[in-house]
Amino acid sequence: MEDRKIAIIASDLLGAEKAQKVVRSLQAKCRVLFASLDELSQVARSQVEQGAKVLIAFGMFAKIIRQSVDVPVIMVDLRPEDVLEGLLQAAELGKRVAVVGFRKVLRDVFRIRKLLTIELVDIPTVMPEQMPDVLKALQPDDVLVCGYYQLQLAKRLQLRTVLVKPRDEEIAKAISMAESYLEREQDAAGASTQLLESSVYASLTIDPEGNIVMMNRLAAEYLGADQLTAVAFSMEEVCPQFTRITDAIANRHSYLNQIAKIGDKSFLYHAEPMVRGEELQGVLVIFQDVNTVLNAEVSIRRKLTEKDNRARYTMDSIHGHSPCMTQVLKLALKYSRADETVLILGETGVGKELFAQGIHSASSRRNGPFVAINCASLPESILESELFGYVKGAFTGADRDGKRGLFENAHTGTIFLDEIGEISLALQGKLLRVLQEHSIRRVGGDKLIPVDIRVIAATNRDLIAMVREGRFRSDLYFRINVLALRIPPLRQRQGDIVLLAEEFLEEASLRSGRSYYFTEEAKEAMLQYRWPGNIRELQNMVRRVTVISDTEKIGRELVEAYIEENIRLYPSETPEKTSYTLEEAMALAAGNKKRAAELLGVSRTTLYRMLERKDS
Repeated sequence: MEDRKIAIIASDLLGAEKAQKVVRSLQAKCRVLFASLDELSQVARSQVEQGAKVLIAFGMFAKIIRQSVDVPVIMVDLRPEDVLEGLLQAAELGKRVAVVGFRKVLRDVFRIRKLLTIELVDIPTVMPEQMPDVLKALQPDDVLVCGYYQLQLAKRLQLRTVLVKPRDEEIAKAISMAESYLEREQDAAGASTQLLESSVYASLTIDPEGNIVMMNRLAAEYLGADQLTAVAFSMEEVCPQFTRITDAIANRHSYLNQIAKIGDKSFLYHAEPMVRGEELQGVLVIFQDVNTVLNAEVSIRRKLTEKDNRARYTMDSIHGHSPCMTQVLKLALKYSRADETVLILGETGVGKELFAQGIHSASSRRNGPFVAINCASLPESILESELFGYVKGAFTGADRDGKRGLFENAHTGTIFLDEIGEISLALQGKLLRVLQEHSIRRVGGDKLIPVDIRVIAATNRDLIAMVREGRFRSDLYFRINVLALRIPPLRQRQGDIVLLAEEFLEEASLRSGRSYYFTEEAKEAMLQYRWPGNIRELQNMVRRVTVISDTEKIGRELVEAYIEENIRLYPSETPEKTSYTLEEAMALAAGNKKRAAELLGVSRTTLYRMLERKDS
């Protein structure tokens, strides 16, 4: 079956005999077949059905076969010097010489035809069925320089001819190139052949002289070339913008992810030399419209984000038994039953997104998407296009078909705008319009797109101070601060510090297959620290100590070592706070009213009065 993978199809007996001679001399594993013009396409398809992976044909017949099959078709062409030799012979027979189909090898001769002593007539490449009419238009005294097929037609018309035959070396080169394709196919597990006629990838095959020997349909479309006739030219005539092809031929290096601009389109191309043994067979060029590549990237990102656009946490995922935390959890649950905008306030690391996901998961929108974005992580121009999307051609580098924004992706669900205090005033105005009109306008577009979303925003900034300073719009502040939820820092949740640390320790134990535990001294060290990085810092500490501990027992020295190293990150932090709110004092005192009064610097009578006012 190996000899069926390469098939040489000749349209005349002389060409078939010549090809068979070369195959025998090379001991090549390929078949040689003769097919008339009427049988050409049928024979080619039959060979592919029988397992042929590469076909070889002569001249224009290779171009015809390419329209019938989806495997590589290599053209055996003529050498320029052979055509010139035929031209010299014809000049001895007559003063007017016609040349059929050799324009690429005679382009320099055609440029100086006025200097020649003969009249040179070049006949363009045409389909075989058109050739009889073309030859009939010649004058009786014309001398025709041609190949095998035209020779037979010219004899019937009694025209004088000079036959130009392909050299044995050219047939051998085509066989060698076909064998290189088979080797590449084996290396790529069968992918390369299909790639050549893929509807996604455009492909060219360039020989070592820079001439196009193969072109698939998409390449012809991109380059604005006729797939039948383009192989009659060099790559410098058809696609000179692919400058790395010349380099790949010269140094046999692959050039990947190159950019070429043709007309108003940009292409990403790879030029890869095909080397067999030590001999360069040619260069395979694979290219795609850059917009196609970008769209593929967007599609992949969208599929990935579709998986991520779901809330992973519920209200049950939020742990804490301290009084202040219990109160916040009750309030969050109430907020989940409404559909108003929520503003979550709190220091970095307190778990604002965890609350946002919990509220979404407990709401009527729980089956819709949950889309989160950190507004501080992107420049304004990119953030705007990410939030609102953009239309086709909105800016340089934009996807060809435009892009949906996160507001559209969050339709029927919740969008979480983390660090909302970091967005610019201009973008604040556009966000305000979304909240007022419940619709968005893509960047570069004028169409309003309705969106059904709930907005949950979060910040660690003092938005009221920012409003006073003119850095945050007051109208936007009141739009997002319909339902406010302030997450207490960990230092106000003394009763939760050890609880959370032990939960994190249990997770570490499960991951490592060990049974870690804290000593009482370690727990005491945790309670004496203010945890300015909040829950995130506590979790990091647990991860650190479980990695470096030699035993399952986590003692005070490991906890204190972590605290000592990280407390320097917060030089402004002091062991104790000089003033507290009523809620903070009660939380720190764990409900002990005497201790709470001491923290507030008031009598217990005043404290009771403050509590009564709070409850009334």
